[in-house]
Amino acid sequence: MLEATSTINESKHFDNFSMEEKTPVEKINLRGNPNQKDFTSKVGKILGIILPVEVGNVVVNEEISIITTGPNEWLIITNNKVKKDNNSLELENVLFENISKTNLGSVTNVSDQFTIFTLKGTNIFEILSKSSPFDFDTLSNNSSVQTLINSIDVTIFKKDDENVDLLVRRSFSIHLWSWMCDSARFI
Repeated sequence: MLEATSTINESKHFDNFSMEEKTPVEKINLRGNPNQKDFTSKVGKILGIILPVEVGNVVVNEEISIITTGPNEWLIITNNKVKKDNNSLELENVLFENISKTNLGSVTNVSDQFTIFTLKGTNIFEILSKSSPFDFDTLSNNSSVQTLINSIDVTIFKKDDENVDLLVRRSFSIHLWSWMCDSARFI
């Protein structure tokens, strides 16, 4: 069941930078063989999107974003928040019935495992670069990267130069939030 309470109950605004927690949204880990036609065709029909194959690629439609996190692994994120009174995870159930139960792959709900920070502004990568080994100049729009920020594993989904979603494990979210607030003050 999706945890409806937020770990961060505030948004922050600095010079040319703002951040807030985007929660609750459904997040599903999908694993399968991208070379197996039954797997890719069933997933494509259910999601209405062809799965990207190259790690770091992202595809988006009105309802979902799909991040390729490994050669046989994807993270599916709903674009709309789940309402507290409607905690039904319909997409997970449909994928589970058609993929996991038929042994074509694995479907796991990771909604409670990760939280998403929505970052906006012109100073996003200047702040993230303070404590990350990744060269953000190499990250193109509508792509993702898994890296470390302040020694914390994160997945970054760059929508454009001024709009980024940062996925972090819920157990590290308060620590990373505090570090980002401190770092943004000095930009």
